[in-house]
Amino acid sequence: MKVVKKVRAPVRIDFAGGTTDIQPFPRKYGGAVLNAAINRYVVGELVIDDKKTHLEYTGDIPTSSGLGTSSAMNVAWLALITHHKDKDKIAEGAFKIEQAFTESKANGKQDQYAAAYGGINFMEFRNDKVYVHPLRLNKKIMTRLENSLVLVYSGKSHLSGSSNRAAVENLLKGKNTKNLMRLKQIAIEMKDSLMKGNLDNFAMLMNQETEERRKLSKVTISPQLQEIISKGMENGAIAAKVCGSGGGGSVLFFTKDRKRLEKAFGQKVIDFRFDFQGLQWIK
Repeated sequence: MKVVKKVRAPVRIDFAGGTTDIQPFPRKYGGAVLNAAINRYVVGELVIDDKKTHLEYTGDIPTSSGLGTSSAMNVAWLALITHHKDKDKIAEGAFKIEQAFTESKANGKQDQYAAAYGGINFMEFRNDKVYVHPLRLNKKIMTRLENSLVLVYSGKSHLSGSSNRAAVENLLKGKNTKNLMRLKQIAIEMKDSLMKGNLDNFAMLMNQETEERRKLSKVTISPQLQEIISKGMENGAIAAKVCGSGGGGSVLFFTKDRKRLEKAFGQKVIDFRFDFQGLQWIK
């Protein structure tokens, strides 16, 4: 057996603005997302042996975690089969594949670009274009931020299609435009807070994001997710944010008592650090 190509792509945590990257919102109003790639990866290998050529994937991420795993897989796959090194083309190609095979068409672009670029990014979505703005944070602020975040897996599968579809349907009915506009603004304010090193304000905005996201649809924050959020707040967290479109998956907490929070959730904690490399060709 011979490995011809090997790549890896990180998944992401999203801080604010998710769903504003899904059409028709970017076309009408322009979307904005703040997210960060983390050192949990999808690794893809293009393998050839005597009888066949095939693709293999491995990952160290829980199933349906709400961290953009399926998009990271598509980014890795495209990099393997096209030999492209252009991260924009790969991210856009991965989005088009998902859009072609998703009945609801309720797909955004933040996951693919996070997997391709890595880092902490403020992303703008205007019409069909994506503009990625890497945040060059003060090292002390970045370390404080990283050490204040605890990621918890709910154990419940996250199905982005259903929650995103419900949010888009409500948008088309004119029910949640104000909520989405506020989510976009929170992403901008969060970015500004990080650049100023104001992590207390960043945490406050995380809670605001969750409350606005709760209004998008009835399926966004399930009873199980709410139970996890409540437990986290009772054990040292000062802010909580559902990852991805909600419904299941993971919850991101901001805390000043990391050990207490980690003890409360035990093996459900997904340990991570920020990834600043994005898509990497290993072989």
